[in-house]
Amino acid sequence: MSRTWLQRLQHSIAVNDALALAVAWENLRRLYFAAAFAVAFDLIHILVFWLNLQGSTPEYDDWRLDIITIHATVAVLFSGLGLLAWLASRSQHTTPLWFMNLLSILASAILLGFGIAITGADQQVTSSITPFLMASVGAALIILTRPRHAITLYILALGAFEVTMTLTQATPELRLSNQMGGLTICGIGLILSLILWHGHVRNLRQREFLRQQRLELEEKNRQLEYLAGHDPLTGLFNRRQFDQLVGMELSRVSRQPAPVSLLMVDLDHFKFINDRYGHPLGDEVIRHAASLLRNYTRTGDSVARLGGEEFLLLLPDAGHAQAHSIAEKIRKLLEETPLPMKDGLLYLTASFGIATLEAGIPSTYELLYAAADKALYRAKASGRNRVEVIEVGAQMGTFD
Repeated sequence: MSRTWLQRLQHSIAVNDALALAVAWENLRRLYFAAAFAVAFDLIHILVFWLNLQGSTPEYDDWRLDIITIHATVAVLFSGLGLLAWLASRSQHTTPLWFMNLLSILASAILLGFGIAITGADQQVTSSITPFLMASVGAALIILTRPRHAITLYILALGAFEVTMTLTQATPELRLSNQMGGLTICGIGLILSLILWHGHVRNLRQREFLRQQRLELEEKNRQLEYLAGHDPLTGLFNRRQFDQLVGMELSRVSRQPAPVSLLMVDLDHFKFINDRYGHPLGDEVIRHAASLLRNYTRTGDSVARLGGEEFLLLLPDAGHAQAHSIAEKIRKLLEETPLPMKDGLLYLTASFGIATLEAGIPSTYELLYAAADKALYRAKASGRNRVEVIEVGAQMGTFD
């Protein structure tokens, strides 16, 4: 059991350490606004008690002056704390954590000290300890204090309160009653502080958990969107995404006449490679070819894996000559860039079929695809490892 308790304590400390910065920034924000309210609260009390000094009986003069002095001191202290909190909040990346924690602890200590001082001064006219109760509860509500710090603060506050009652309350019965009441008040303040701390920590952890879940969901959505438009083996566009890109490009050239070419690539003797070396090496061949196609085409070109060992390239603003030049460059690059294997190098070749649509000639994707497929068939029938081009004619459905 002791080991379980110790593990829970260590886990709680680790959680508090992890959330210390977030709590410190929350305390700075609270302290900034609480300081403004506290100063206004103190000034009102100073004004009211000062006005009541005129015509007051001599027996109450010392009490009122003590109250004014305490409020004035607290107003000065909270003015300084509020200013420091404001400056720290404006320097988020440079303010050290220890400094922010120090401001929070000082704020709690000042509130508790204020309650003790007012209660001690009030013993001149009443035995009430309500100010200490309000200060203890206020310190717990306003400042989020780490458990170990809260325990230390309330123990010190209880000791200071007991001493204050000894010095200010002459009646033994009232002094004892107040001292026991102070013990109860410190217990209430400490319990409230612990409850609020753990509640805020729990909320922070839940928010962080929800944030992580949202990020994971967004990442999964990005992955799904990526997979919906890309081939999982090569990372190239898949047929569905490529069809959309071609449709958009044909729509563009119908409004702004420009040449466009569709390039179909088929790796030569791929079935032989699969049968001899196995499908894992066949996948490596496909990835190798895809990498060359992706890395050695123009920035605006789109590359897709059609399926198996076939690839499609969309070449915007590329007429007959430029498309042939691009295809020939890729053909030579593939031929001259062998794939390393355990037993040596595997030299690859591919056949290329190009369908070219010159500027101002209307056509459809189906017609371009059929022309590229026909050009690829010519390349294979002519001995493979070559480039063939078909120009789509001015009349729909004709090849030149």
